[in-house]
Amino acid sequence: MSQRIKKCEAIVLKVTEYSNTSQIIQFFSKEFGHIGVIAKGTRNPKNKYYGLIQLLGNYEIVIYKKDTTLSLLKEISLIDDHNLLTSDLNMTALAHAAAELYLQLMFGEDDHEKFYVLLTKFYEYLPGVKNNHIMVFWRFLLRVASFLGFSLKFAQCQVCGTQNSELFHGISFVHNGFICSNCAGKRAATEHFQINESTRKLLLTLKNLHNLESFEITEQDIKTINTIFRTYLSHHLHKKIHLRSLEVL
Repeated sequence: MSQRIKKCEAIVLKVTEYSNTSQIIQFFSKEFGHIGVIAKGTRNPKNKYYGLIQLLGNYEIVIYKKDTTLSLLKEISLIDDHNLLTSDLNMTALAHAAAELYLQLMFGEDDHEKFYVLLTKFYEYLPGVKNNHIMVFWRFLLRVASFLGFSLKFAQCQVCGTQNSELFHGISFVHNGFICSNCAGKRAATEHFQINESTRKLLLTLKNLHNLESFEITEQDIKTINTIFRTYLSHHLHKKIHLRSLEVL
């Protein structure tokens, strides 16, 4: 096999129509991370790969790899189409949000496999949950933040160390976790995101996802915690993170 011919496992993050018969595919691969690929002729009904390439699907691909331009797709075979993710509107939105997030992230060469495995496991786990899928997504975001090197910590106030959760006033973006009301009062309001009791209790449960179905989550809880994660990631990545797929929730 030529040095430029590469085989890898990859998940489809984005599909764009190109010309009358082709597609541009943004993959995230186990071996190489982000790969932009042109799939020539795959929109032609006579092509053997017509209809095979689906958003969020997991594939084994063979490509002619280029470093500065789009790689060329030579072969592709399905591993898992993750079709169960489309059986529920909320699941679909969350699965798309995960892909949307990955498209905005940069990964170190040594991190490709663990981020690929994380996304694959998220897509496999999500359909097995009956409700409150959003909590699985929040747990996924916690893992992403941890892998990127800025874990969110919920055991204590990250400034003074108090473990009295009733005093937790908000999430500190500077100190990466809960901040108590006393410490928050001594710092600029822009350094943290104030939370209510309901949000605090939900965040405290994210380290343990047993009995997901037992939690009652309001629409306001979802909006608040989604905003916390989006703002937290934006703060540490020094750019605005968009998760527009979540707007349907």
